[in-house]
Formats: sequence, C-alpha cells, structure tokens
Amino acid sequence: MLTAIGCVAAVVFNILIYFILGSMITGRLKERRFSGTLSVITGFFLYYILFDIVCIPITLLYRPLHLLAYIWAGILTVLIIISFILNFKKWRVFFTETAAFVKEHLPFVVFLGAFILIVSVVIIYCYQFTLDAAYYVGTASTSLFTDSIKIYDPYTGMWQDHFEMRYFFNNYAVNDAVMCYLTGLHPLIWTKTVMEAVVIILSFTVLYRLGRALFKEDLLKTGIFIFFSMFLCFFYSTIYTSSEFFITRTYEGKTILGSLVLPLILLVYIKLLEDHRDSFCWLLLLLVSLGSIVLSNSSGILFPAALFVFMLPLFLIKRDPLILVKSAAVSLPCLISVVIYILYVKGYFVLYTMPR
Repeated sequence: MLTAIGCVAAVVFNILIYFILGSMITGRLKERRFSGTLSVITGFFLYYILFDIVCIPITLLYRPLHLLAYIWAGILTVLIIISFILNFKKWRVFFTETAAFVKEHLPFVVFLGAFILIVSVVIIYCYQFTLDAAYYVGTASTSLFTDSIKIYDPYTGMWQDHFEMRYFFNNYAVNDAVMCYLTGLHPLIWTKTVMEAVVIILSFTVLYRLGRALFKEDLLKTGIFIFFSMFLCFFYSTIYTSSEFFITRTYEGKTILGSLVLPLILLVYIKLLEDHRDSFCWLLLLLVSLGSIVLSNSSGILFPAALFVFMLPLFLIKRDPLILVKSAAVSLPCLISVVIYILYVKGYFVLYTMPR
C-alpha cells in the first residue's frame, strides 16, 4: 500500500515539476493565454534538457551518482522558487479558470480522467519483455546501486572501459536513477510504474491539445478523437507502429518519440499553418529537438525526418524560405548528435570511464 501511494505521489510530483518549469516559458508569453497543458508539455522537455546539461559534466568528471542527485535536487528547488515568484499570479488565475472549466464540462473531464486511469492500469499490468526494456531498468539499477553514472554494462553488470556514445547523451535513464535515490523507490517500480503513468498522461495531454486544434475547441469531437486514437493504438499494435511501443514498452525513450514527439510535431504544424511566424512554436520545436536527444538516440534521425515531412508542405504553402532555415536550425542538435556518434564509431575519439 505504501509503495502504491508512493507511486501515485511520484507521478503527481513529476507532472507538477513539468508544469512549474514549463511555466517559466509559457508564463512569459504575453500574446498567449496561459495554458496548463502547454506548460506541462514544454516543461517536460525543458526538464530533461536542464538535467542533461548538469549530468554530462559530472559524468565526464567521473563523479558519483549521489553528487548528481544532490546538485539536481538543489537546482530544482531554486527553479521551483523562481517559477513560484514569477508565476504565482498566473497560477492563481489558471486554477480558478480550471475549476470553472471542470464544473462546466464535468462529463468530459470525468470521461477523460476515467479513460486515462483505465489505459494506465491496463498498460502498467502488461508483460514487458524486450531487451531494450532491460536497458532502461538496468541502467537505472546499476547507476543507483554502484553510485556511479553509466560505467557498468546495464545487461551484464560488468565494468565498461569507455562510454558507449550511442547512449552518452541519453540520460533519461540516469534521471530515473537520480529520482530513485531521492525518493527511495526501486528502479523497477520507478521505470515500469511511475514513468509509464507519466508517459501515458503526457501522451493524452498531446492528444487533447491535438484534438482541440483539429476540431476547433469542440470537446465532444475531441473526446471521440482521443477514444478512437487509443482504440487504434490497442487494436493496431504491431512492431512497425508506435502502438506496440506505447502498450508494451511505455517508459522507453523510443516510445516517447513515437507517442509524444511525433504527435507534437503535427500539433505545431497545425499551429504554424495559422501563423508560420509564431516564435513560440519554433521555440517549442527547438526544445523538443534538444530534449529528444536526452530521451533516445533514435531522435537523431527521427526528429529531422519528421520535421521535414511537415515543414516542406508548410514552405510550399506559405512560400517563406525562413521556414526551411528555421527547420534546419531546430534540427541541428539532433544532426550534431548523429555526427558525434559516427565519429565515435569510426574511431576518431573515445571517452573513457576512468581517468587515463
């Protein structure tokens, strides 16, 4: 029972942290109405960008995990205080408006909440068996129990002579280890319960925003859209679709790319069709690009390719060359990560796990 309560508290804590961090950006948008869902989505990617910035130097200095945990906890505390000071008035108005929205649209809110709960329970109790799944749990476990950062093979527990550059920037699993250290939850519980629920909630958040954008704020049509999106996800689950990842490998970085990043790019495309000069949309794409690198190395190809699929038609519609320039700029972090990996594979450099 205590573990279950701890899991629920951890899920709520994650969503609140994303909301608080995202508010530091969305709360500064004077031309936009403050949005809680947009703050959570923005804050999620900002969270992992900041974590990576902190994690990489500590990794290269061969420092222990507990030092990273203390530093990250301190930074989060400072950021929470700053965000509270900057956004308290906006939050007060937002929560008042949210209460009114819930009261006015109670059937929709109950449907969405119940649907998210049912999907979460079904997925969390799914049997997950892939080798990649073992990587995420193994990385968090070896980092936590050896008080180190990615210097042991997550599959065998053996010491690694050098860092595997394929995963060097992907510190999503290291964050799991840090949070396990700070909360006391076991890595298996954190990854396969807490982060699963978090990814499901975030995916529903993007679907909700996407539905409202597609159907002009019509909540009935948005609800139908969300229902059939999940229906398709559960009944068209193959190794060739993101559905298989969402149902059986929910907490993995690749799943977040397929279930969160790709729909989010579509959502931004819809917004850019309305105003292709919207600076926040381009900023959000940059945050998604940088944040995706932390989640999975697959983002190096997936994000630029997906962005090209949407931005080329946007360019043909709007006839503005800056669209291609901005698209290339926001894709650059992902492409750089690919170049770094290729240089590593070709033997141009290596980063050792101990001083030489």
